[in-house]
Amino acid sequence: MGNFTLRERICVSIGAKTIRELSSSINKALDLSDFLEIRFDFLEQSDFSSAIKITDFVKSRSVFTLRPLKEYGEFRGNEIERIEILKKLYDAHPMFLDVEYDTIINNTSLNNYLENKSNVLISWHNFFNTPSDEYLEKKINEMKKFSNNIKLVTMAKNITDSFRLLNLYEKFKNSNLITFAMGDYGIISRILCTIYGKSPFTYASLEKTIAPGQLSVIEMRRIYERITQHFLDNINATN
Repeated sequence: MGNFTLRERICVSIGAKTIRELSSSINKALDLSDFLEIRFDFLEQSDFSSAIKITDFVKSRSVFTLRPLKEYGEFRGNEIERIEILKKLYDAHPMFLDVEYDTIINNTSLNNYLENKSNVLISWHNFFNTPSDEYLEKKINEMKKFSNNIKLVTMAKNITDSFRLLNLYEKFKNSNLITFAMGDYGIISRILCTIYGKSPFTYASLEKTIAPGQLSVIEMRRIYERITQHFLDNINATN
């Protein structure tokens, strides 16, 4: 029944803008899911030290993310500052530190600093479309050179794009892969990536949507509960 354990399959993205909001959002999210994504880029730089302390008790179940503007994030400092902050977030020992593929290939010092890649999640996003299967497979193989934890997300232009991403789970069975599509056509892949695929979790918002096509944790739980009930009903019907 592991695939149908709701709290173990949803990661709630938290884009709090103040320390008070962050603390409140963490407490709300923990009532709904076991995993959290802490979007540090939504906070002011002056609050980062306090935020790291506040998240200490949930770091073992959290993804720490510091997305820059060019990656459709909210961090407005320069890249030198961001790299230094990423190092501090890494030193806090979260479950995963999300590092963009373009960031790690362009910063040798950061790559060398992140000695233990077992808690580094290499991410790559395409906010415009979903490239060919060949391109996606090549991209994942390139990302695997830095970590076996891979997050690959694209924009779905049609439902086929979503299923092409889900098919990647069969091709990369030995990787800790998280892949799904954004946008309305990508919603189905956000739901199925933990069921059809082997994604450790899917992302959901706490309340306000952070990414295109992202469902709230309440919506995601409701859908998973219906799937679970259908699954159980079928088992009971055969007994």
